[in-house]
Amino acid sequence: MKQHPYLPDLDTPVDYSLTQNWLCLPKKIAKPDDKPVDIFYLYPTAYYKTPHGPSICEINNEAMRIRATEHLQTKASVFSAYGNFYAPAYRQAALECLLDNTPENNLLFTKGPVTCVLSAFDYYIKHHNNGRPFILAGHSQGSLLLQFILSLYLKEHPEVQERMIAAYVIGYSITRGYLKDNPHLSFAQRAEDTGVIISYNTESPGVTGHNITLLPDAVSINPITWTLTGKKAEASQSLGSRLVIRDSAGALVGMQDLPHYADAALDLERGTVICSTADPDAFRVIGQEDAFPTGVLHTGDYPLYYYDLQNNVKTRIKSYFSSHSQTGRKYAL
Repeated sequence: MKQHPYLPDLDTPVDYSLTQNWLCLPKKIAKPDDKPVDIFYLYPTAYYKTPHGPSICEINNEAMRIRATEHLQTKASVFSAYGNFYAPAYRQAALECLLDNTPENNLLFTKGPVTCVLSAFDYYIKHHNNGRPFILAGHSQGSLLLQFILSLYLKEHPEVQERMIAAYVIGYSITRGYLKDNPHLSFAQRAEDTGVIISYNTESPGVTGHNITLLPDAVSINPITWTLTGKKAEASQSLGSRLVIRDSAGALVGMQDLPHYADAALDLERGTVICSTADPDAFRVIGQEDAFPTGVLHTGDYPLYYYDLQNNVKTRIKSYFSSHSQTGRKYAL
């Protein structure tokens, strides 16, 4: 195939020993007296392809990095207070590449984003982790890529999987078929489970159209009650939302805390979390309505349940250390 003139050289691996190839690294390589937990985070789609741009952007794409850094503030801040925070930059696929499921695009996705994140995680484990328990977290494309770490890297390195507190694979479906194909993985069933996957996609009531992050036979967990039943959790049960505020040009201007704003009920047939209290127009993805039609609350996956997620991270860390007291590590919450 003819290569796009601005497509990265995907045969040349990214060097993750270089600080500039990480969006976020702790100020120093963690030592035993630092936080005893790590967070490894993969940001969602932040590369917006121009009409003549390549399907995969280079790791130093400035616009992607600016948007990705914004996602660290609005989403990854759920986790950052609880551990040493690692977020690699990676060659990212444009939305068009993800939507157009051709052999050519699949190859680009494998040689670009997938290869990058597997390399970044391997470097992190070998040079930064120092045997600490860790949390995997992501959103959207980042969560899709986490599935390759879970299914490939952890399968080949069970000694690493033993240290996984949880994997927050939010905003891209985990399916029953994926779990069946990967028996070394399991899905969370309650708030205290460890070594498990947590996943959901949020929608308004009545959505029946196509949601590109939702796959058939998807499994979701209720992000308020942390259960798998269809019983509704009222907004009064939620610990609170943290919504993104933007100006008329779309620039981030701040965050707004709203206590008891979002309710949550599982649609067991569709495999989604239904939120009836959120205004669908407030979560529109402007310019990408074909991929995310009105009522698909993809941009609200984290903000709507921000403080429920934050509390759950704390709960799972505490549960992990309670059941792994023989490690000798202590964690003050």
